[in-house]
Amino acid sequence: MKTIVIDPGHGGPGDPGAVFGNRIEKDDNLRLGLAVAQRLRAAGQNVIMTRNTDVSVPLAERAAISNRNNADLFISLHRNSSGVNPNARGVENFVYPFASPRSFTYAQNVLDRVVAAGVAMNRGLKTENFAVLRLTNAPAQLLELNFISNDEDNRLFDRNFEAYADAIAKGILESLGEPAVIPPTPPPPTTATKKSLTAALQATLNILFGAGLVVDGIFGPLTQSAIRLVRRGDRNEMVRILQEALTLNGVPTTADGIFGPATEANLRAFQAYRGLVADGIAGPLTFRALLT
Repeated sequence: MKTIVIDPGHGGPGDPGAVFGNRIEKDDNLRLGLAVAQRLRAAGQNVIMTRNTDVSVPLAERAAISNRNNADLFISLHRNSSGVNPNARGVENFVYPFASPRSFTYAQNVLDRVVAAGVAMNRGLKTENFAVLRLTNAPAQLLELNFISNDEDNRLFDRNFEAYADAIAKGILESLGEPAVIPPTPPPPTTATKKSLTAALQATLNILFGAGLVVDGIFGPLTQSAIRLVRRGDRNEMVRILQEALTLNGVPTTADGIFGPATEANLRAFQAYRGLVADGIAGPLTFRALLT
């Protein structure tokens, strides 16, 4: 068992990272970090996250977390952005200029795996004096995965999300001399169907808001018009229905009824995939896309 520190870049209300329309880098970074951690833990590794939620963590503390835990590898996950070139695309991986040869080897392994998963351009292995690379004792890398400032790269990020998470995890395992085999992770269990979830939604709207809907499991105009917005911080039955609907649509989401950052990131991914406004807020159009 090796100790791996995963650092989802940015976080908290004061550090969103790059923002492009309704897409926020810190959310993509966290969603990807959680997915990679899930795979590495399934492979028997000890994974430590610098953040599991949308909180601010100073750069020096991110490195200190790795150093305190004597990590075998540190990886910081980011989305790239260009304010001057909207056509900029692709992936690149950074190491500290004076890092050990192992740092360069490990970073190249991850980059090669990600490129093989499908990117617009391999921008290569580069060096930079980033604090999290300079201050971390373990072999460290900072991956910039696709440009959040480019619509096509965002679609590629969403379409290849699972493959990217697999690639990063396998590149890490390969670097540390562990078998690059990840046991399949089943989605959270659900016995729901779109009709049963629609009926549950109708009943919930009746209970919470007195909507007066017929509970027939048919998503019609009256059901759509009765829907209230569901967003981060909400804790109720509508959130649980939303989470089960995401899982049913191929975006595995824990159905705990708590609208946290992971649910928001998954919702944004679904909205982007279906061509909706990816604002992380579930309204009538989003529920219609999920349940019809």
